[in-house]
Amino acid sequence: MQDPFDVPRPDPAILISAKPPDEQKLWIGGISAGLLVSAVLIVTLLSTIESALPAGWFGTLGKLGSVPLGLIFAALGAAHFAKKETFLGIVPPLGTWGGLWQVPAPGAENLGLSYAEYHTYWSGAAELLGGLLLAASGVGLVPVAVQQLDAFLMLLLTLAVSPANIYMATHDAQMEGGPPPMAYPDAHIFRGVIQAVLLADFWKLAFH
Repeated sequence: MQDPFDVPRPDPAILISAKPPDEQKLWIGGISAGLLVSAVLIVTLLSTIESALPAGWFGTLGKLGSVPLGLIFAALGAAHFAKKETFLGIVPPLGTWGGLWQVPAPGAENLGLSYAEYHTYWSGAAELLGGLLLAASGVGLVPVAVQQLDAFLMLLLTLAVSPANIYMATHDAQMEGGPPPMAYPDAHIFRGVIQAVLLADFWKLAFH
């Protein structure tokens, strides 16, 4: 039986991280734009499907789907604390992508946390709380308005953590001690599609 962790790694020379700084910035701009355009196209497709269904059906399906989606996010959020080392390696360091990545970590030193730990913990807490609230909204435990606010915040959170997924693709960064290494480049393309679907789904939940 083939070892799932025995995944061939790409030649570092072909990675975006090996390109000149200005070229890296252009790549990141293109990847980010592609992600957002894909999300808009998926929102348009979902809106078309919504208009073709009987009134109320799309919203009902969305509420039901928010339960497993919320539980998945909550589990991932908890994993940020239970297995933090899995996530530390995919936090883009300051200066990544030719100096483009300059997101601060305010108060990290006072808390005794490294840059990667700081961003792992806050994003984990947000995924855990946001996921639980999303799941609760799917079974009617909170008002629709709360679900819409939570979905909008989850949309912003997904945007905020997308650079970690991009960093995995541009630097062949791996989640140590976690899932098997991602095949390059196919798995990263698939993950990008998933990100676009999540953004579109949260948009529809927030503004339905």
